[in-house]
Amino acid sequence: MSIAGRGLIFLGLAYLVGLIGFRSSPQAMPESEPVVTRAIQIDLPSGGTWPVAVGADHAVFYVPVVGKGEMLGVIPVSKARFVGIRVIPSMRDDNDSVNIQVSALVTAKKAISDANSSEVRSWQSEEAGSYVAKKDEFLVLSGLGRLGLPVLKARVIESSGLRPPCGGVRSPCGGGRIFCGCESTRDELNDYLGIVGAPEAGKCQAIGKCSQCCRALVP
Repeated sequence: MSIAGRGLIFLGLAYLVGLIGFRSSPQAMPESEPVVTRAIQIDLPSGGTWPVAVGADHAVFYVPVVGKGEMLGVIPVSKARFVGIRVIPSMRDDNDSVNIQVSALVTAKKAISDANSSEVRSWQSEEAGSYVAKKDEFLVLSGLGRLGLPVLKARVIESSGLRPPCGGVRSPCGGGRIFCGCESTRDELNDYLGIVGAPEAGKCQAIGKCSQCCRALVP
């Protein structure tokens, strides 16, 4: 193979590596951010309100595990009396396994998209189960089925929780902040998140049409 050919292959691999920002191994955190070593990824099956790419059967929602539930995600649903599925991941005391609290948010006068983090956390809801898993373990959030909602699948992964540095591939400025993300599809060749959001403390941020991410205001 020519030197030019090898150079093209190297550039191609470098491009793919640049896309895999959210599954990087733990790295040094900015002083303003807590250490994050785990995240959960939730498969969102086609047929929901979230976009799914042509040829794919699900989208992927990513939520970092920050302390005792500092970061949470809300997946929009519109079924019966429910408007969303709230997912709150937290690290257990062993600093290895993750606890995931899942509940269904009940319809209210206020739109969930207009709520701040505190309001989302205190929103009237029905419990859909508490689950525990370690890195690379898969979960079936079966309690959602009891409420007539889609039964979602989740997996705990290793992650620093950091948004890729400013100027990176598909990354807007704001590198170094803990973020949530969503991608309409993900496979061996597309292992990255297409839409990311890093909400400020006490606020929520929409992740495209996929989901909503909220961060607690910690004293």
